[in-house]
Amino acid sequence: MDFEPLNIENEVVMEFEMVGSGEALDLEHEDDNYEDFNDDLVEGSDSAARARDYYEDPNLEPFEGMEFDSEQAARIFYNSYARRIGFSTRVSVYQRSRRDGSIICRQIVCSREGFRRRDEAAENRSKRQRTITRVGCKAQMTVKKQTSGKWAVSKLVKEHNHELVPPDKVHCLRSHRHVSGPARSLIDTLQAAGMGPSGVMSVLIKESGGINNVGFTKVDCQNYMSSSRQRTLGGGGQLVFDYLKRMQDEDPGFFCSIQAAMSGRHPISITTDQDRIIRAAVVQVFSGTRHRFCKWNVFREAQEKLSDVYHLHPSFEAEFLRCINMTETIDDFESCWESLLQRYNLVENEWLQSMYNVRQQWVPVYLRDTFFGEMSITQGNDNINSYFDGYINASTNVHVLIKQYEKAIATRYEKEVKADYITMNTTPVLKTPSPMEKQAAKLYTKIIFMKFQEELVETLAYPATIVDDRRSEIIYRVAKFGEDNKAHFVKFNVFEKKASCSCQMFEFSGIICRHILAVFRVTNVLTLPPHYILKRWTRNAKSGFLLDGHALGLPSNSQDSSAARYENLRREAIKFVEEGAESMRIYNVAVHALHEAAKKVANAKRHGLGVSRDTSNNGNQRLQSCSLVTYFFMGSYLNLHGFHTVVTHPNTKDDRTSYSQSSSELAGVDEDQDKRIEELNAELENASQRCEAYRAKLLSVLKDMEERKLKISVNVQNVRLNLKT
Repeated sequence: MDFEPLNIENEVVMEFEMVGSGEALDLEHEDDNYEDFNDDLVEGSDSAARARDYYEDPNLEPFEGMEFDSEQAARIFYNSYARRIGFSTRVSVYQRSRRDGSIICRQIVCSREGFRRRDEAAENRSKRQRTITRVGCKAQMTVKKQTSGKWAVSKLVKEHNHELVPPDKVHCLRSHRHVSGPARSLIDTLQAAGMGPSGVMSVLIKESGGINNVGFTKVDCQNYMSSSRQRTLGGGGQLVFDYLKRMQDEDPGFFCSIQAAMSGRHPISITTDQDRIIRAAVVQVFSGTRHRFCKWNVFREAQEKLSDVYHLHPSFEAEFLRCINMTETIDDFESCWESLLQRYNLVENEWLQSMYNVRQQWVPVYLRDTFFGEMSITQGNDNINSYFDGYINASTNVHVLIKQYEKAIATRYEKEVKADYITMNTTPVLKTPSPMEKQAAKLYTKIIFMKFQEELVETLAYPATIVDDRRSEIIYRVAKFGEDNKAHFVKFNVFEKKASCSCQMFEFSGIICRHILAVFRVTNVLTLPPHYILKRWTRNAKSGFLLDGHALGLPSNSQDSSAARYENLRREAIKFVEEGAESMRIYNVAVHALHEAAKKVANAKRHGLGVSRDTSNNGNQRLQSCSLVTYFFMGSYLNLHGFHTVVTHPNTKDDRTSYSQSSSELAGVDEDQDKRIEELNAELENASQRCEAYRAKLLSVLKDMEERKLKISVNVQNVRLNLKT
């Protein structure tokens, strides 16, 4: 059975200039299972909070003349009464005033009121007919609006013409199946962790102490989880964009724009698939950025486009990969490509021809002069796909993709934290007595050092010989012993200690290659020059200034986010519950404290205390008060430990009078407070803009200082090593 929202179009609307006689109207409905009581409409209202005061007395029953602050409060009370008795409710007809169109009379009936309307067309359909639930029950409660603004019970019928539901089955009735706020939070958490409806319900049943206490069924849980996905991300691109904007509002450190995340600068390089729309977008937005196609996607597409070739010639795949990954120069690639096409008769293949036309965007040999931050040129970007292993598959839609992307980010962040810990708390094993290796062990992270160490050790098998000496610049030929046909050439500036290799490994990955290191060895360059140490590969890459709250592992506005406030309250409440359940005496004290706190919260909501006001899109202007919550938890804690807190309430007549007067005074100053708040908000906005300008300048200065600090540190280490030698 699916949830259905309150649909006024399904109700009979009657207009009167004044309240009618209140006689019940017997209605016929097409859907017998339509039980329309939506507690969401009134869950957070002030009148609903006051109506719940009635619930504390399980013996209280409705009576004619009973007054409520609002129609919603009456509906909540009658539904609570129905739960105790054993029937379900729904709202029925209402009456409007012709003067202002407001509702002045509402009828709340038993869900089995009326009879099913006969539909001959439906009877002839092959679709299974629904069971009959309407039996013409007359039980109802009609409330009318009084001149005082209160709503009073004008008609009450308690007798039912059907059996009532026993307490152990009342949770199955429609109007009593409600996914409450705490349950929603838990469901969202479990759903985000990948748990299905069955698993979620098992947890809820265990947490609630039985299925009767959950408050809804598995079908309701399934419906909520389904609607939650739509509510979170929607069904189209615009709603996905809205989701990203909402994430940015909740966390200013969240960027859905690459350029914004890089402080307005264009990235050096970007890797995507070869989608036509993406290519056009990159050209338009990042005109100066080197755009590379994902090589893994190219190989995967090759298996589809050349499936017959793969099947007929098992050796083709290995030769194709060797042509792409192992060729050292552009001439080598061109020659290998042409030979491959001729050997397998693929010269006229359209797909291969199209890929050749864009070879500068995916073949490694054409990309070596651009920094991509990868460990090697042959590695390419194959590991990008492992980033999402276990999170997405071919059937994953865009809704799930974004949520799973968040999980992948969180997992990667956790791995980085662990890697940082290992780097900072362990010392790598050195394989040579080289001062350069010792220097690199202190500077680089563990993974980068291992790669550098591999290159350094390999220099022992790579002799370097001079082929051209121009005094200021010397050209060396470097080749592995016994493999002279695979030589690389290194240009070395003696005075600046700068070298460039034909393999272009440093330009591509930021890690110095074995060929340059071999030249350094024969020229007695014992330590790494500062210009060959990229800060991004060092241990202190994250030190210095912090660009966002994620550097601390916390959201930058953890207190401003409603989700964060909810989590903080939930954690505090769990502590309270654990202590409150120790004994019956402490339990009674805890329950009393919760009731008192609920009244205080309702009172604060009525008077606008502690309500967050957000008057800007970025959420910078918020007014918060946590004194009420602090008092609740501190007072409850003292009560549990034998201390007493005294709370005064307007219980006497004089107290009520003074209380209402103070409420009026509070309302009188609201307008002045709002004006003052607007003025302060404007001042805060101006100050925020100035701070942003100062922050940008400060970050620039700090970055320059960090770079100079790194260079000085390297120079100091070089001097120390030279003194030791």
